[in-house]
Amino acid sequence: MKKLEYETFGDVINEFIILRYNSQIIYEGYVDDLITSITGNLELKLNYGTNHISPVIARKHQGNIIWVPKMPLGSNYKYNIIVFSIKSFVELWTFLKYKAEDDLQTIKDLSFEEIRIMWIMRARGNEQIDNVYGLIKSVKRNVIALSTNLELQKGLFLKLIENECLVNNDNLVEDSDSWEEFIAYLDKGTYDEWTVFKKDNNNQLYLHLGNGHSIPIYT
Repeated sequence: MKKLEYETFGDVINEFIILRYNSQIIYEGYVDDLITSITGNLELKLNYGTNHISPVIARKHQGNIIWVPKMPLGSNYKYNIIVFSIKSFVELWTFLKYKAEDDLQTIKDLSFEEIRIMWIMRARGNEQIDNVYGLIKSVKRNVIALSTNLELQKGLFLKLIENECLVNNDNLVEDSDSWEEFIAYLDKGTYDEWTVFKKDNNNQLYLHLGNGHSIPIYT
């Protein structure tokens, strides 16, 4: 599992924190501005070291905490899948002087709808997006071509975008750079390419969520 690292500076009133995941900065700012639960969900207000806030919501899955995107999505919204163990969550919360046990009780389980959102986030355009329906429309407009192997899986690809639950929600895995990739080419947005699926050496097909994480697909 990728490593979560953090360091703080300053006094208790104006404590500053740098939070890194997989050696990349995901938050840099005051501790008091990082966490909120006003909406009923536990949120991190990530900024990736910039002036733009990209809030994410905590969900439980397989003994881990997964941070999922929060709607609406502004044009500058950034998202990379972030997964860390409940042990790492408790250590961070304790370090920040929060009650981890209380907050863990409020975190809901990860749903298929949230998995789908995480999957298609990389393929969105750069417009304001208010809801899941708008996100799907944005992705469909933004995909301009498919790799040859993905063309052969186009029917499955479209079914998954349209919310057909064909994945094994219980088995999030860390994938390999050596696995076969199925690519969609994009018109606008942050990226030019989207790795839609991956296939391992045993011909198991996976939904690629990004940042080295995938979920098996029933085929």
